Amino acid sequence: MPVRETEAIILRSFPFKEADKIVSFFGRETGRMRGVAPNARRSVRRFGAGLALLSHVRIHFQEHPSRDLVRIESCDLLHSVLETESSYERIVAYSYLAEVCEQLLPEHEVHDAFFRLLLLVREEIFRGGSIWRPLTYFDLWSLKLAGLLPPLDVCEQCGQPLGQNDPGWFRQQSDGLQCRDCHSQGGSKLTPASRSIAREMLSGPLSNIPADGWDQSRASDLRRFLEQCLERLIERKLVTRQQLDHLP
Repeated sequence: MPVRETEAIILRSFPFKEADKIVSFFGRETGRMRGVAPNARRSVRRFGAGLALLSHVRIHFQEHPSRDLVRIESCDLLHSVLETESSYERIVAYSYLAEVCEQLLPEHEVHDAFFRLLLLVREEIFRGGSIWRPLTYFDLWSLKLAGLLPPLDVCEQCGQPLGQNDPGWFRQQSDGLQCRDCHSQGGSKLTPASRSIAREMLSGPLSNIPADGWDQSRASDLRRFLEQCLERLIERKLVTRQQLDHLP
């Protein structure tokens, strides 16, 4: 079989048999794929640090029609987010990005816009500063690119628009936001400030959003709503979401 290659981001890898690794990667020209990297635990020359979490690589592989896993021949490291010492907070953030991609993206479906989103957000986290601004942007655009972002300016129940200064309410099993008149007791509130952040993030690049003032509490209600939407979509709990929630 001919050797193919693609620009890719490594989502995860784990040991397989005595010296191999199973690798999940998101290829720019191939979509999400899984493969076996033979002798990867011993061959520094062929793989090096290229199979580490969220490494940006050029990966070379062979695909066989009768096999679920491709055979990964080698990969050239373009950039590693782990090449310098990373805080626990950033490691959890990287793991969250990888888990969302693994659960949300169908196998073999090319999605260049999502690839660019992942590349942008991983690099923004790598540069330092607060993780919460790029993670909020990632949550919003993950749902937007999947075509599953609920309207943030309309009540899902009565269809009336939510004013710029009005909050919205959401429940764990709801598909969108509700207005003041339609929401029932026990729901969570999405503040006007967080809805404004969402509108700003959806209307321009991440670089347009000022980085100052982004601690864990800022737009936490928006992230909770978006991550709840993601979990309902993939029909499972995100392990790394719980880890993010418990960061100090």
